[in-house]
Amino acid sequence: MDVCMPHHGDFAFGATVVAPRRREVLHRGIRVDIGDRAFDLLLLLAQTRGCVLSKQEIIASVWHDRLVESNTVEAQVCALRRALGDDRAAIRTVTGRGYQFIAELFPQAGNPDKPIAAPTDGPTLSGLPLPAEVCPLIGQEVALSEICHGLRTHRLVTLVGTGGVGKTRLAREAARQSAPNFADGAFMAELAATTSTDHIPTTIAVALGFPPGDGTSSLDRLAPSLMSRHLLLVLDNCEHLIDGAARIAEKLLRIAPRAVVLATSREPLRVAGELVYRVPSLAVPPDDNCHDALDYSAVRLFQERVGPHAGLSLDSRAALRLKSQICRQLDGIPLALELAAACVPALGLQGVADRLGNRFQILTHGSRTALPRQQTLRATLDWSYGLLSDEQRSVLNRLSLFAGTFTLASAQEMASCAAVSPDAVVTALMQLVDKSLVSMASGGGHVRYRLLESTRAYAREALRASRAMREWSRRHARYFLEIFRTAERRTALHADVDWANGYVPHLDDLRAAMLWCFSAEGNMALAVELTVASIPFLMHLALLQECLEKVDSALEWLSVEGGPLDERHMKLHAARGMCLLCHTVATLTSDAFESVVDIAARVGNPDYQLLGMWGRWMCHYLNGEYARAIPLAHRFSELASTSSRRCDRLAANRLSGMSHLFGGDLPWALADLQRAANDPEPLTRAQRMRFLYDEKMLSHASLALTLWFMGKVEPARQAAQQSLDDAREFDHPVSICYALSEAVCTLALLRGDDAALGEAVASLVAETRRHSISTWRARAQMWQGLLDLRAGDTAAFARTIAPAMTNIGSKRFYVSLSPYITALAEALCRRGMITEAAEVIEASVARAIRTDDRCALPELWRAQAEVLVATRGDEAMPAAESMLTDALQMAQKHGFLAWQSRCSLSLARLRHMKGDAKAALNAIFPLTQQSADAGDIGAAVPAAVPALNGGAANRGSRPRRY
Repeated sequence: MDVCMPHHGDFAFGATVVAPRRREVLHRGIRVDIGDRAFDLLLLLAQTRGCVLSKQEIIASVWHDRLVESNTVEAQVCALRRALGDDRAAIRTVTGRGYQFIAELFPQAGNPDKPIAAPTDGPTLSGLPLPAEVCPLIGQEVALSEICHGLRTHRLVTLVGTGGVGKTRLAREAARQSAPNFADGAFMAELAATTSTDHIPTTIAVALGFPPGDGTSSLDRLAPSLMSRHLLLVLDNCEHLIDGAARIAEKLLRIAPRAVVLATSREPLRVAGELVYRVPSLAVPPDDNCHDALDYSAVRLFQERVGPHAGLSLDSRAALRLKSQICRQLDGIPLALELAAACVPALGLQGVADRLGNRFQILTHGSRTALPRQQTLRATLDWSYGLLSDEQRSVLNRLSLFAGTFTLASAQEMASCAAVSPDAVVTALMQLVDKSLVSMASGGGHVRYRLLESTRAYAREALRASRAMREWSRRHARYFLEIFRTAERRTALHADVDWANGYVPHLDDLRAAMLWCFSAEGNMALAVELTVASIPFLMHLALLQECLEKVDSALEWLSVEGGPLDERHMKLHAARGMCLLCHTVATLTSDAFESVVDIAARVGNPDYQLLGMWGRWMCHYLNGEYARAIPLAHRFSELASTSSRRCDRLAANRLSGMSHLFGGDLPWALADLQRAANDPEPLTRAQRMRFLYDEKMLSHASLALTLWFMGKVEPARQAAQQSLDDAREFDHPVSICYALSEAVCTLALLRGDDAALGEAVASLVAETRRHSISTWRARAQMWQGLLDLRAGDTAAFARTIAPAMTNIGSKRFYVSLSPYITALAEALCRRGMITEAAEVIEASVARAIRTDDRCALPELWRAQAEVLVATRGDEAMPAAESMLTDALQMAQKHGFLAWQSRCSLSLARLRHMKGDAKAALNAIFPLTQQSADAGDIGAAVPAAVPALNGGAANRGSRPRRY
């Protein structure tokens, strides 16, 4: 472990002083009480400044390898950060590695509150002292440390950044902390009020304590006095006199070889040896619901400025959510945050958040003592905008139409015209980057650019004022139309598309283009084309509700316009059907797919004919219309046999297999599903995702259920796991949800593997946060509610399960959810909620009888018999026995060995409760032979004999677990 500097004596960082010998910590002159372990931890981190220490290294040093809890280190770090107050960021968490001390350290001599003074040569300069700060610096601790380090290694450091980012504040604090390192001290020359380059030398002379007349244009009169001086000079706000400031700074460094200059500007000085430090915005939470939002520096600053009483009318989570939203919309710019904080007393947090779209009108309450250009957000940007050439302004205005990041090529395409060549756009863009009006965002080996939100809003106002907004908005929309048309053409050929790298960066611009196209001043014909082109992309990201809204608007406009049905209608109806399918299987979903089939047949597009037929089959399946699903599967197979794409034939095998499963023909179903699931040839992602879900995943999920029905428990579990592996292979959120809910959770439930069920449900809940599909969120709530109910939370049924089942409507009845329904009825019975159990199971049985659901009826009847006995006791036993007998006969007839075994056990238990031990044994005797025939069916059900323990003693009690 490298030790950066020993601290046997007192040392300081920020506003904190540490005295190791006295084991004392002072923060802003006030003693802070921390425990011995926390103090040892602070010394260790400070002594190893810059090094990342793992938990193990910390425990070995501070606790001397004693056994401690795994969270002890985190607890001590949290306590230490609380004690350090606004110096808490000195201790940095390095995710997955440990902790690192990053603050600049200063030795203390004598009085621990007074830094060691550096020796001086000659008389002291009598310039104005650095102004004291009223408020502590928040959130820029890392930047401050890096700037101080730069002042030790370079003679010219320039802080560059957009207006309001805090360059001046950082420069003053860096100068104050670095002053002890300069024998002649630190001085500040403020250039904001300087109107001419000729006046810069005078401003510098006055700042250093010389008479104004000594500030000649060449600083020659100052040369003899400055030649031996060891000083730090801050040149603040150089951008409006950038050329002159650069010349004078270079001159000063030549005549004073021991001087160091710290400049602030919105663009570099471009002097030899210059270290350019781009001041970052404060860190903002990635979203409004970030749980650790207060760890982000922008939120800490905003909270400090609004005070402790802001948002008292809101609960703490809502207030923190609004603060995060405001900070993110203002890009973490300190000045903008302070202006927004000043509006909170009058508008409240919600009022400020709602009005940031009109930010230049509300962010006007800056400090009265600030420079005029820092008193309103508009004035800050007016200052920067006024320093641009006409060509730079034109390019900036046009680039403001980019809603997200953009490339150099995109900028050339968007901003060039007859008057501004593509090469001129490149030059202007580089100049705008230099002036901190455009930011660079590197990632994935490619440089991208972006405008801060406030800069973008300002430039768009200027574009609108020039009466060119409509022209350039149309150009923006057409540019992204061509980008997404390229992707749509590739998907039509079933070629793989790199959505993540090639198209996800354009999502914000796609949304912005659509917003304009569908607006009153937009272009509806262009909106329709853009909607059609974006369908594959939006479907890939599972942005189904967003896609559906645009598709409906496009179809409505096309219906008003009239004209013949064409491929646009076909593709829009197909997208509508697939989006609706994830939310409802009502008539409008089936109608959308019916339209696809009709239009595709009319325009001669067999690809979309198959897609439409697939959608109609899914509607029949989810509605329990099995008699209609089977002939449609045959028609699909006939058409798929003429397709050149293997994915269509695999889908045909799966639809055929599932259809025969509905009809109770397990051998045929197994053969078809094994062909679909075990096809050895690899498929591209585009082919596997042809029908909304990953086809391989669907095949393995269906195969898992079929194997279970046949009593093959371990192969069924493996197939369920394979379905999840299939979905995760392509990181497809909707397919992952399907595999987790319909295969992994269901098989874990049937096998009685509570640990696997809990893990799968947790994964499903986490996965549903990635998209807005209500069906899968409802399914996750159903599964989580079942776990809660089984754990004893009886309120979970009314709170979570019942609303979620209502949300998915008739989808709760289909095949793979039958085990869930019976498990739910069992759990309700166990908790004494007999009425609720009866309602749940009776609705499912009625539906299964009406649809002739041979897959589900044996198990549902079995559960209904159990609930019946729990409800009415002995008087219900004859009816329950008859029901179990019917269930057993149906399971035997169609070869549902798993259901047969469960029915046999329930029947045996019932007869044992009646006191008929011989009849009970007769009911379970066939299980021995079934176990031998099925191979592993014995693992699918509880052991037969222990299930009967208790005999007549259980008569009249609630049924035991089945």
